[in-house]
Amino acid sequence: MEELERAAKRLKTARDELDEKIQKIDDEDQRLKDRMKQLEEKKTECAATNGDVDVSDDDLIEVNAGGKIIAAKRGVLTQRKGTRYEALFSGRWEKKLQRDNSGRIFLD
Repeated sequence: MEELERAAKRLKTARDELDEKIQKIDDEDQRLKDRMKQLEEKKTECAATNGDVDVSDDDLIEVNAGGKIIAAKRGVLTQRKGTRYEALFSGRWEKKLQRDNSGRIFLD
């Protein structure tokens, strides 16, 4: 009987430790979700200030890359999330991009 009581105590201790670890993970998960929400809000604010919030993946974008004219759909240029191309052509910086005389995005 004593051995059973010791095993029950160890089990309770293990459960308590596990519950504590789960709570820490849940807290961190919530902190990360809150941070992601803040970043998304900042991203939207940035687009409203510096870009165009009404963009579509079907928009045709013309780029003057060192004198060579390239035309591509926005969706093609932004398909790799988290890249510079995604940030540059997402529409968030539309008003800040350097343009040539014909209004094409200019990259040198």
